[in-house]
Amino acid sequence: MTNNYSTLPFDLLLITDQAACHRAGRTVEQTLTSILNTINPQRVAILIRDKKATISEIATTIRNLKPLTDSTGVLLLVHSYPQLALEYNLAGVHLSSTTAIEPVRQQLPPEMLIGVSRHGTDALDQDDIGLADYATISPVYSPLSKPDDQRHTLGLQGLRDSVKRSYRPLVALGGIEPGRVSAAIAQGAKAVAVIGAVMAAENPASVVQLLLDEDAHRATK
Repeated sequence: MTNNYSTLPFDLLLITDQAACHRAGRTVEQTLTSILNTINPQRVAILIRDKKATISEIATTIRNLKPLTDSTGVLLLVHSYPQLALEYNLAGVHLSSTTAIEPVRQQLPPEMLIGVSRHGTDALDQDDIGLADYATISPVYSPLSKPDDQRHTLGLQGLRDSVKRSYRPLVALGGIEPGRVSAAIAQGAKAVAVIGAVMAAENPASVVQLLLDEDAHRATK
């Protein structure tokens, strides 16, 4: 059983990128600490993702961040490892597009979120994502964290079409930066996800605040 959100418990999903943080001269922990110590973190969630890290390294990142996310009320999710979500009592787990949802749903308590990655024209019907709580859909724009990415972008019309055929709330991902949030929400996305615009920023807290300010005018999702 899923949480069955008609809306989501976050407006902004921050996805970690160790390489982008390192290019900016910071660790992921330093980047997120600077953000959460500066802004009002309501309606913000963090997804720890590092495809090159070992599960032990990801667990260390979780242990470093969880006291801060617990104290600020920020939702903390982990990519790919439901066992870590259980061990550290996280808000949930995010699964790749190739991971089956049903076994993970059976493994986790019903209150834990399950997000899934979907791309382009991937299926978004009940059979495909019905057991998830949300899906990221990408790339809406060319990803800032992947400047060499040659994938076809959805654009705003493609995002709107994806929303219309999706069984679950969609989170717009790919090239999201200040100035692009309102348009994504206007197409029906329930939230936005950001990687490069924040993780590589000189002042990540100020970028997050701009993203939240742009989103704040909407009364409902």
